[in-house]
Amino acid sequence: MSKRLREDDTFDLPSAKRNRDLVTGPVDRLSSLSDELLLNILSFLPVSSLNVCQTLSHRFHTLSGDSELWKRQYYSQWVRPRARRLANVRRSTLPAKTEYSPKVSTWLDHSHLAEEGKVTNWKRQYRLRHNWSRGLCRVTEVEFPQPTSPPSLVKLCAGNVFTADAPHGLRAWAARDPASCLANIPFSDEREDSTVLPTALAVNQQQDQQEIVVGFENGRFNRYVFDVQTSRLILHSSHVGLSDGAITAMALSSPYLLIVSQHKTLSLYNLRGQSHRPEAANDITQPRELVSLKAENMIAPMTLSLRVSALEIVATIVYSFFHIGCGWSQGMQELRFDRDGQQLDCRIASTVDSQYGMRPLQGLSPSLKRRHSASFEPTDIEGSTPAVPSILHQQQPTSMSYSHPYLLTSHADNTLTMYIVVSDLSSLFVRGGQRLWGHTSSVSTVQVTNRGKAVSVSTRGDEIRIWELEAAVPSLGSRRPLKAENSIQVSPENKRRMESGSGRVPKSIQQDAGGLGTVPSAPQEISRMHECVGFDEERVLLLREKQVGTQLLECYDFT
Repeated sequence: MSKRLREDDTFDLPSAKRNRDLVTGPVDRLSSLSDELLLNILSFLPVSSLNVCQTLSHRFHTLSGDSELWKRQYYSQWVRPRARRLANVRRSTLPAKTEYSPKVSTWLDHSHLAEEGKVTNWKRQYRLRHNWSRGLCRVTEVEFPQPTSPPSLVKLCAGNVFTADAPHGLRAWAARDPASCLANIPFSDEREDSTVLPTALAVNQQQDQQEIVVGFENGRFNRYVFDVQTSRLILHSSHVGLSDGAITAMALSSPYLLIVSQHKTLSLYNLRGQSHRPEAANDITQPRELVSLKAENMIAPMTLSLRVSALEIVATIVYSFFHIGCGWSQGMQELRFDRDGQQLDCRIASTVDSQYGMRPLQGLSPSLKRRHSASFEPTDIEGSTPAVPSILHQQQPTSMSYSHPYLLTSHADNTLTMYIVVSDLSSLFVRGGQRLWGHTSSVSTVQVTNRGKAVSVSTRGDEIRIWELEAAVPSLGSRRPLKAENSIQVSPENKRRMESGSGRVPKSIQQDAGGLGTVPSAPQEISRMHECVGFDEERVLLLREKQVGTQLLECYDFT
């Protein structure tokens, strides 16, 4: 018999099943936030997280690429650390609690990027500086067949490359796209109806045009203008510069030109000098010679520098000479003129004291003199100079570069030597003297800018290093070397893929009489470096000589 149920018994009814349509994942709280709030959140993220956020959605791709976010990152990574290193920056100009300051005065040498009203792609600028700091770039090769004539002259200026050689004349093309020649103008001697050989090249930027001066083996020099808007090369004028031989070196800072001949004659010209016939409006202005010097003991390598300010013109020549005590040294002669061409001063200095570890006391403040006296290392018995120089070069420098205040020399013993030139109204001297280590073979060429960035190249061109010299300034004159950790080796991505066999061979551009055309070519053995052409904020250009009698112009693009 079944058990009778009690009427007061109650049963627990099963709970109703949950509606599967209501089951959701994590609640999306970010989509409801405004763009302003999201930008504020993203401002606290590191660069790696910002790059990840750009792959999430179209909205986050736009927000994570916001220019102000990358401007803040640029300031924190590149501007503020540099400001902390500079001793002459007052701490009151730097923000105390925040890592970012929109004031242009705190941006130092980067202030041209942060000027009001200027549109700057800050993500691109950050990527550019990041690539420089890691040595990441892509390389493009331009081949110049020159089986019989001397090597071509090449200069880089504001994104344009200018080449000068006897067969093709003066040519201009864009460094970012070397597929075709932008402009071409031949060289010819109107008196002899023959082609003359160019021996020196100088370029200067002027607003929307670039001024080019080409020196020739007969002592003449031609002035050209390249119009950036129309991509035209125009011959401005031709002048007799030096009558005692070929022009071997030039420095241009419009309107002044500094040239040196093969017979060691130095001349400074004002290219906007008096016209031959002032009453004729269409006459070509003749350059006016300001000074001419004869140097008998000047030995190559040498370098020229021309600085123009609102009050004066400073022309400098740096050359090599042999010193019995410390071997090969550098001499410097500085000429100062007012804007009317009247000579104000002529001063001479050398690196001999710096190579001995001595620091000139003239021109220093009393506090720096006391600090120098307290920290100076012991000298010889007489207490005048050290018995052994701290820097001794038995071989002649392979090259040198001077961009005030940095002076660099390269050597065959795999090193560079760095000096700081102090030049003011009362004195001229060279202080410091620091060996730069990092290359694994002989260094062929070096180039430096006044912002402290330098590029050095090995003799065979297989090792290119980038130096940030501001970090080395506090250690100048000490025995502690600046080692390879303070320099970056350039490592082109497409060359690495080519060597590993996982990518295509980088294109080479063959040059002929009619222009430039793109042709594929296999890599060939490089015999030696010819010259370090130069570099700017985006690219490095190198000129190599190949064993088969051709030249190879390589453009390393960091963008």
